[in-house]
Amino acid sequence: MAGLPYDLDEEAVVRRITAQKAAFAELDGEQRVYRISGPVRVRFGGEDFDVPLTAKDVRAALGSERRGVFDEEFSAAGPGAVGSVIRKWALELIPGDELDRVDILLQAERQASAVPAAAA
Repeated sequence: MAGLPYDLDEEAVVRRITAQKAAFAELDGEQRVYRISGPVRVRFGGEDFDVPLTAKDVRAALGSERRGVFDEEFSAAGPGAVGSVIRKWALELIPGDELDRVDILLQAERQASAVPAAAA
């Protein structure tokens, strides 16, 4: 459409990013305890992805050189930043374009949060 001051595809990307941020905020607001062992397998776009959601799993998936950087960043993170550090590094381990990687991570977190916590 001629005359529009913006690209319709750009508007769709902005809506997608806004929805992703809102979904992460909602997940962060919930009191969740993951009782998962190993990465969470999700299906997205016809492909399976194993998504690490714990510091232990993210660390195990990294090469030795990157593992040291992760350890430094994770050990320096305050209580409110630990989840962000894990997400940042988990996103780096998921192949694909950035928007799809975020959707894959969101799907994995939602799937993991649906797993009932084991009785202590």
